[in-house]
Amino acid sequence: MKTIELQVKQRVNDSGQLIYESYWLNGQFHNEHGPAIRIWNDSGQLICESYWLNSQFHNEHGPAIREWNDSGQLIRESYFLNGQEVAKEQLTGESCSDKIVEIDGKRYQLKEL
Repeated sequence: MKTIELQVKQRVNDSGQLIYESYWLNGQFHNEHGPAIRIWNDSGQLICESYWLNSQFHNEHGPAIREWNDSGQLIRESYFLNGQEVAKEQLTGESCSDKIVEIDGKRYQLKEL
């Protein structure tokens, strides 16, 4: 029986501050419970996190890649499923079908075509 072991790799700067953390499974970036890679600047501000399964960008519950500037402002968000970039709406499965909208005082129920 083959043992599967999740490995965690970390790097710290000269001050002992964690600046890099990654999760690996069988030699591939992989973490089913959170980001597989996180990177911080020397001040401890998270600047990048990415979700991976079997060395492919993947996150069913939100962005697979997020990046922030040194001030903590979000500057990039990308959505992926099994290594393929998708629109946020595809990921969330949101649909306008059956929603009620009001236009000029009249109510309409939307249908997906």
